[in-house]
Amino acid sequence: MLNILCVCHNGMGISMLLKINVNNICMDHGISANIDACAHGEAAGFLMSTDIVLTDTSIIPLLPPTDAKVIGVINLMDKADVEEKLLACIKENFPGEL
Repeated sequence: MLNILCVCHNGMGISMLLKINVNNICMDHGISANIDACAHGEAAGFLMSTDIVLTDTSIIPLLPPTDAKVIGVINLMDKADVEEKLLACIKENFPGEL
């Protein structure tokens, strides 16, 4: 099971909508995942147990160092782009989850 973290600037709207989209993507592809959402300032509390971080490209430099795979997306509401990048990351780094 993967642990996926959706991160936005404030942790209220965009990351929650991204969490819903990521959940749907995972269900569509049979990927078992725990999905959380937060603001970039809260991310440090999640990163020790996170496999994949999905965030806006502008937030990446604001995140603390992590061993998680960080996926930057320009438009977090572009489900097709999120799906493409998420599946590529899982295929490359966690192939047993597909």
